[in-house]
Amino acid sequence: MQEAQLTFFGGVGKSGGVQVLYGKGKQGLMFDFGVEHSSLLFPTQVTLFEPVNATPGRELRQFLLGGMTAPLPELYDAQQIEGLDWAAVRRVWGNRDFPDYDRIHLYIGHMHTDHMALLPFAHPDLPVYMSHDSYSLFRGMVAGRHSKDTGTKITTCDDLTVVDFGEFTMQVVEMDHNATGASGIIIDDGTHRIAYTGDWRRQGKHPDKIDRFIRLCQSKPIDVLITEGTRLTSAPSTVPLQITEEALLASFAEILREAEGLVYLQMSPRDLERMADMIAIAADQGKSIVMEASLAAVWHTANREGVRVLHGHPALDVPVQVIDAAIAEGIEVPYPAVSLEEVAGRKHEIVYFFKFPDLAHMIELETLGGLQGQSHFIQSDYSVKIEHAAVSKFLNTYAITGHSLSNGGHAHPEALASLIGSIAPKTVITLHSRFPESQDTRGVKPYFPVKGETVPVSSILEAAASGVNR
Repeated sequence: MQEAQLTFFGGVGKSGGVQVLYGKGKQGLMFDFGVEHSSLLFPTQVTLFEPVNATPGRELRQFLLGGMTAPLPELYDAQQIEGLDWAAVRRVWGNRDFPDYDRIHLYIGHMHTDHMALLPFAHPDLPVYMSHDSYSLFRGMVAGRHSKDTGTKITTCDDLTVVDFGEFTMQVVEMDHNATGASGIIIDDGTHRIAYTGDWRRQGKHPDKIDRFIRLCQSKPIDVLITEGTRLTSAPSTVPLQITEEALLASFAEILREAEGLVYLQMSPRDLERMADMIAIAADQGKSIVMEASLAAVWHTANREGVRVLHGHPALDVPVQVIDAAIAEGIEVPYPAVSLEEVAGRKHEIVYFFKFPDLAHMIELETLGGLQGQSHFIQSDYSVKIEHAAVSKFLNTYAITGHSLSNGGHAHPEALASLIGSIAPKTVITLHSRFPESQDTRGVKPYFPVKGETVPVSSILEAAASGVNR
């Protein structure tokens, strides 16, 4: 029987794009399925202007020929790669030989583009697994045109579900990240146990989920821990601490209390829990909620599918209106439309859930009506920062007060070190990081994979035991 092995297709020495293939015997499991931020191309996001995008209809070909995704044809929709020169694809990967499994399963840990961008290109017969809330969010993203749909059959997993693939099992463990439904996994093949955190943080709303993940790993115990290291730098001790979610929401409430004019809120709709909390805080202060249409579609559709973490949340009962100037053809939401002129006439009572490409709305909203110079703009963990030249230009032109309310979705280097030390695996692999060598592993021997490398789990453990850093 073929022993357990890992193949590293993405996330090695780079931010995002984690694609790791675990396999034993005839069964394989890929986690995740995204594209690295620093790749030649990065999938378009409606929240951010990207000057270099893949050519429509040829995206998958370009991702494959650019070495941005695993060169395994069985993962992809055959129609989208018909006629592709696979010899050229293999050359991009140095003509390496890769494992051949009878069946590959795919687990997607959360709905950020750098972890799920290839999902719309997946083969219809590829078995795909994700958490229940990740699936609900994905349906919202499709409705809001934040992602193309997929032809695969997705199996949703409850928290702590154990999926048996015959050669090994996979346990799904909810984590805390700024994408609703984020989860990690624990793989157990009877000989070795591998834990993958996915993206995680301690400063969010649910640090208890991180504590539980640690306890589960301690009970196994874990041979190989794979963690993200996004916030690592060449000097981790200088990385500032982030504020907690509780403190962030308190600051948001304070801004609303002091704001006399319109409040623009630019935040990621993939963090549905923060979105819900901010809606509820605004409603408690007598504010009306207005949304850009695609954000409203994400919000409505995800909750219609059933976001379990928001069950019974007061925000679900708060009325929403949609700016009529931003309703794109094909986007349908069951909310009444409101014009820019109407919003301009009642600035003092509005919180506008806003997205970057609609900066031109400010020309009308700030010029019409009253309360000029009294609006506030809040950037809250959004892909376009408040320092962006275009954002700054509008804020300065209309004397809008800017605020950055962000705490990030990733763990501080000290939190990373604490998690590694508490789990005490035989070895640790830090992915999703430009500086994995700077990780404080609390005495645990690290392993540094090479992109495209296939290595038996036993060899990883032998390298760690011998103290050989690769």
